[in-house]
Amino acid sequence: MKINKVLITGGAGFLGFNLAHSLLSKGVDTVVCDNLSRRGAELNLAELKHHHQAALKFYQVEISDVPAVIVKEKPDLIYHFAAQVAVTTSVASPVSDFRINAEGSFLVAKTAHDHGIPVIYSSTNKVYGINVNKVPLEEFDTRYDFAGGLRKKGIGENFSIDAHHHTPYGCSKLVGEIYVREYGGVANRFSCMYGPNQYGIVDQGWLSYFIARKLAGKPLTVFGDGKQVRDALHIKDVVKLLELQGERLFDDSKPSIKGEVFTIGGGYLNTISLLELCKKLDIKPEFGDWRPADQKVFYCDISKAKEVLGWQPQVSIEDGLKELLDWTKKRLAHFPHS
Repeated sequence: MKINKVLITGGAGFLGFNLAHSLLSKGVDTVVCDNLSRRGAELNLAELKHHHQAALKFYQVEISDVPAVIVKEKPDLIYHFAAQVAVTTSVASPVSDFRINAEGSFLVAKTAHDHGIPVIYSSTNKVYGINVNKVPLEEFDTRYDFAGGLRKKGIGENFSIDAHHHTPYGCSKLVGEIYVREYGGVANRFSCMYGPNQYGIVDQGWLSYFIARKLAGKPLTVFGDGKQVRDALHIKDVVKLLELQGERLFDDSKPSIKGEVFTIGGGYLNTISLLELCKKLDIKPEFGDWRPADQKVFYCDISKAKEVLGWQPQVSIEDGLKELLDWTKKRLAHFPHS
């Protein structure tokens, strides 16, 4: 079956914009739902309209109204990215976080299932909770790293999520993930995504945020000691993965991926610590207290995605950071709080 129409929730956000732009460029009818609450969303929407006015259909709605759009538009496939994305906001406003991420994702997944539409969901590495910080670590001059069997391999899909201290954000995203998979969708536990059209803030999109602070000549606070490590995943590689998953859901000649979960990041080769990024950008940071449930090390074992989908990252962190730096220079005026 050919995918003729796709619906993207959170389609004016960083991830949604880049996927929508790619699909529209390939002639796929694309319906975007977004409440435009995030910084940069209106700019991203304007860019989509500029390039794809005739093919793009946009609904400015809250997550609770998305089911009505699904019923009206009847897409072949739904990419569900709409979410409350900040750990700190989830701690301050857990009820709102639950309604958007848990209840909202349930409504999307249930409505899609009732109409025979598969869903691909953007989950998070925060679903692993405090278990990640129970892994033995080694400490080096500029970074922490896993010790033992996870060293240079990373966290995979079978790593335990049965722990407390997920933060409300981790809990709500996990609830959404469980419902999406229960109803036959696919979930991706994403690590650190970055790239053009990301308007990073202190709570989310840290690579973008660090670059914007540097370019604006503003001070930067690192929470913790800065040796925290993440695997950076360029948005071009994310879009490729999502398109492969969409195609696979409609390919009856290969084993089904319905109900599956994938741990997705840049992998060990694209890891970087906060201190290492500061050095690359010539930033002398200030330091603050550790944030709740911050993982000292997280990078993904991406072997399942490689084995099942033939996917692996192609954009190196060196090339990706240069591209993001160049893009941010052109858009710095749109980072009002940078």
